[in-house]
Amino acid sequence: MQIVTPALPSEDDSASRAVLRDGTVATLRLAQTGDRDALRRFFHELSPESRRRRFLGYGEPTDALLDRLNDSSDLARAATLLVMRVRDGESRPIAVGSYIGIDAGVAEAAFAVDDHFQGRGLGTILLERLAAMAAAHGFRRFDATTLAENSAMLEVFHDSGFEIRSKSDSGAISVQLSLSPTSATVASAERLDATATAASLKPMLEPAAVAVIGASRDPGSIGFRILHALAAAGFTGPIYPVNPQAAEIDGHRCYASIGAAPRGVDLAIIVVPKQLVLPVVDECAAAGVKSLVVITAGFAEAGDEGRVLQQLLVEKVRGHGLRMIGPNCMGLLNATAEVRLNASFSPIVPPSGRVAFSSQSGALGMAILALASERGVGLSTFVSVGNKADVSSNDLLQYWEADPHTAVLLLYLESFGNPRRFARLARRIAKTKPIVAVKAGRTRAGSRAAGSHTAALAASDTAVDALFHQSGVIRADTIDEMFDLASCLEAQPLPEGRRVAIVTNAGGPGILAVDACEAAGLTVAPFSPATRQRLSTFLPAEASVGNPVDMVASAGPAEYRRTIEVALTADDTDALIIIYTPVDASHSSDTLHAIRDGIAAGRHAGATAKPILMCVMADGRRPQPVIVEEERVPTYAFPENAARALAKVATYAEWRAQRPGLLWSFEDVRADEARAICRAALASRGDGWLSGDETHAVLGAFGLPLAAGTIAHSADEAAALALVIGYPVAVKLAARGLPHKTDAGVVRLNAASDQSVRRAFTDIMTRARKLVPDEQIDGVLIQAMIAGGVETMIGVTEDPLFGPLVAFGLGGIHVEILGDVRFRIAPLTDRDADELLHEIRGLPLLQGYRGHPPSDLDALRELLLRVSRLAVEVPEVVELDLNPVMAMSPGHGCRIVDARIKVRAHPS
Repeated sequence: MQIVTPALPSEDDSASRAVLRDGTVATLRLAQTGDRDALRRFFHELSPESRRRRFLGYGEPTDALLDRLNDSSDLARAATLLVMRVRDGESRPIAVGSYIGIDAGVAEAAFAVDDHFQGRGLGTILLERLAAMAAAHGFRRFDATTLAENSAMLEVFHDSGFEIRSKSDSGAISVQLSLSPTSATVASAERLDATATAASLKPMLEPAAVAVIGASRDPGSIGFRILHALAAAGFTGPIYPVNPQAAEIDGHRCYASIGAAPRGVDLAIIVVPKQLVLPVVDECAAAGVKSLVVITAGFAEAGDEGRVLQQLLVEKVRGHGLRMIGPNCMGLLNATAEVRLNASFSPIVPPSGRVAFSSQSGALGMAILALASERGVGLSTFVSVGNKADVSSNDLLQYWEADPHTAVLLLYLESFGNPRRFARLARRIAKTKPIVAVKAGRTRAGSRAAGSHTAALAASDTAVDALFHQSGVIRADTIDEMFDLASCLEAQPLPEGRRVAIVTNAGGPGILAVDACEAAGLTVAPFSPATRQRLSTFLPAEASVGNPVDMVASAGPAEYRRTIEVALTADDTDALIIIYTPVDASHSSDTLHAIRDGIAAGRHAGATAKPILMCVMADGRRPQPVIVEEERVPTYAFPENAARALAKVATYAEWRAQRPGLLWSFEDVRADEARAICRAALASRGDGWLSGDETHAVLGAFGLPLAAGTIAHSADEAAALALVIGYPVAVKLAARGLPHKTDAGVVRLNAASDQSVRRAFTDIMTRARKLVPDEQIDGVLIQAMIAGGVETMIGVTEDPLFGPLVAFGLGGIHVEILGDVRFRIAPLTDRDADELLHEIRGLPLLQGYRGHPPSDLDALRELLLRVSRLAVEVPEVVELDLNPVMAMSPGHGCRIVDARIKVRAHPS
């Protein structure tokens, strides 16, 4: 095995957007047949020096070269990428990159950037995108030639992180770039993408001046409410209302158009009828506006006509180089003291804090802001992304990653636009800033017809759970729980373990806390004798000094202060939950003061790395955080809320402390051979199940260990094969499209004689002809019986949005009844594979149970990693079932007893 470098960001970024170094954007697309004149004009309008560097001379491109650049119909032969922007009222190329195949696995690459746009990272963007595209179509190397004086292009090559070889000859430099991504390649691409994306969002989230286009004098209108909200929040920059029918609105001078307003507007909030939105975008671009928030609805959410209008809107926005929130959104807020921006129609502005929130639901936005205020959770920024036609949660993650005012990231998601990009970003960002997400739509109205065990077991929410788990995202079940988690994450350190101390003055809430902690995977272990001795010196005899510490109802301020200090500083705890149930309201203030003193004493004594959560069971109102010096202690209404929040935070802390998983490859894999088999089957029969021989060949190309067996086409051949293999044998139908062979009665086990094999063959073929068409019957598989081992299953199913899901669990005929299966999104790291093995309830069977030998977990782990590579490298495979896979004793590996593969044509 060898370590594999993760894919380049561009390989999982399906968007046709390029973000430039200056924060502006452009559209990126393949050249089309009608682009010949645009390409000629682009090269003609380059400065003589730029043309000389592109063509190594002062000439124009020949007609033959233009014809080649204009044809991207076969990406395995050549491709040209165009970066498009609107100039002089029309969409034109501002940068062109291309590759043309010149040898097996080798392509010649060349780039040119409009003189006005040089120095903005376009050469790097084109190289990265072209490299990913070429590698996906069989190229292993780019060859490029540039003049020695072309330092900008040489810098692009060297900073890319690709392995480079170069040589000089007569003032020119020949460069060879390996297209295999390295860790340096990926790091460079991610760094540039993050920097550019964060810069592109700064004008809308930290604007110097704001315009409201569609501002209204009607106090009930959205246009008036947004204008009023901007002023009421105390925005630190100028505000320009735009309305041709008004001279003044809400005390602000009004302008007839955005063009009439002063220059320097960073953000325009558009609240006009949908038919006016596109012309307003043109006016904003002409006026130098840098970003837009489109509140107006009636776009993709409103049907086919709206979807067409939204696509035109996106093309126009990107053509002008702008960024856009919306359409169909409630706006955004920046609550930091330096900005104080409420560019929304919400009258509620939560306190300033370090929590950022992105919501796909505008309807929930007002409730979320109200809840943040009620819970005392301070926000840095809030964004309602609406239809997320341009700016999405993925973009916001990169802004917040670099934002010094943000420490915790909250997401309310209804759908994923690009889950692969989300996973890549979240996995990186969650290592430094926690991400909490609520994903709506956890169920589906009906089950789709599934042709395999794996597909049947993969419920609608399975991929989301796997994505969040692998990316370190904390999943909250409700908005309320999201704020439970945010309160703890924003204010408290991450726990170093799962040992929890509980301090209470009432037995019932203490028991609830213990039950909730244990149910959530936390440990409420008894205190050490030393800790119990410290507690017993000042607590009454009737108090419990174990864990939880029940001080009983008579406990007063002094007992709370000293008990908290002891529990917090004890060596056998990683976190503390304090429960206070007021018995006498007249003493509540003194008790809360003593609780603060106890926390402060524990912190001053060195217990600074342990999170503290409080539960105040008082008058039914939502308790506010307790302030201890500079620290905020989150407070919950019930012990269960605190326990569940702490448990999820502890799980996140464990994920964050683990080493990153590694992707593995195998030198004996023949992926090209497997792809060729699948493509030949598709060309011959179309989408569907591979034959037995094809399945065996595909699995063999990836080194997957099949049990010995051969397909027989007659009773005589079956008997002869059984004699060669050795009795007893298994006799089973080999047919495409029949998932449950045992249920169908086409499997015979332990056939121990010539006569029994012949009879089994005849019975199976007779039954088979009643079940499936003759053309789907490949024959009867004669296979050696395998003694011992544990039946497991490994599978793959293709999720249309998330890509291939790899499944592992206990196998055999009861796999769907037992449901003991776990899923991860491919490609699997070694850590993913280990987690799959150890998460199933049947793990004790694999570890050895009641005298049975343990299974070869190392072999199962390798098998999972090989299946993962197959799922990634042969995209035509949409379903794969290996069931059962017999896990033998250590050193004896695994044997795949039955296998089925379904293929579907994959777009290039």
